[in-house]
Amino acid sequence: MSEVQHGEYLLVRNMAESERLETQFKAWQVSIGYLLHPAIKQHDRMRIADVGTGTGIWLRELAAVLPATCQLDGFDISDVMFPSKDALPENITFHHQNFLEPFPEEYLGEYDVVNVRVMVAALSHDEWEPAVQNLMTLLKPGGYLQWVDCAAHDCVVKGEPEGKRATNARHGIDLLRRTLNSLGKTPHVAALYGTFQNSGLESCEERIYTLDNPDTREDVNLTVAVAIQHALTAALKTHKVDGIQSVDQLTTLREAMLSDLHSLGCYYCLDVYVVVGRKP
Repeated sequence: MSEVQHGEYLLVRNMAESERLETQFKAWQVSIGYLLHPAIKQHDRMRIADVGTGTGIWLRELAAVLPATCQLDGFDISDVMFPSKDALPENITFHHQNFLEPFPEEYLGEYDVVNVRVMVAALSHDEWEPAVQNLMTLLKPGGYLQWVDCAAHDCVVKGEPEGKRATNARHGIDLLRRTLNSLGKTPHVAALYGTFQNSGLESCEERIYTLDNPDTREDVNLTVAVAIQHALTAALKTHKVDGIQSVDQLTTLREAMLSDLHSLGCYYCLDVYVVVGRKP
């Protein structure tokens, strides 16, 4: 199986994925508890970039709690999931941009905060450090890079009754892991803190949140199962996926995973990393 193209996003872009992303965001926020890391000092003239913004939900939530005098810019390689301008506050603007490529000069050195979320399905093994270095060009001196991501490869099933196994739920995770690895999407989330330091960022901090809150388990189960379906669907379009020949098979797999989790009362569990660092 050949590697994907650099920066290829291994998920679909459609209404179902938009809904999944928004549900995932809300479930994660229950554990994280903040939009901006506590180390980041806030003021009423902040300029903030959200890279890989997707549906823009992080910016929309941020706009609701920051003064309207803050300027919020969302960047994404695709504009498919951008919300309508009519539904946005005036201080949010979206831009088309591949974050592995140089940003236009007008954005360089302009931001107090650059936020990035969930690039584990987008970055190949050799792209994490260049991504950090490219994003740093957007920051003012003293500005913060904030990266929120998950250890998708290390997702596990917890809570299985004694003597029972969630066979389909485990199979989905194993198939995702094998596919990501074979396409070069090897995990670098746990190494992100070191990458921040090696790139020259200062005052680096890492916080790890385990997604095992009983109140969000159902949403985590759903978003993980649908993410597996969507990632494998994207992979299937241009690559071989072991044992999968059609999109219909992936729909069946998703339902089997969710059925396992529901019938056995077990759940998917994974860690979310929040890493921040300040530009000198």
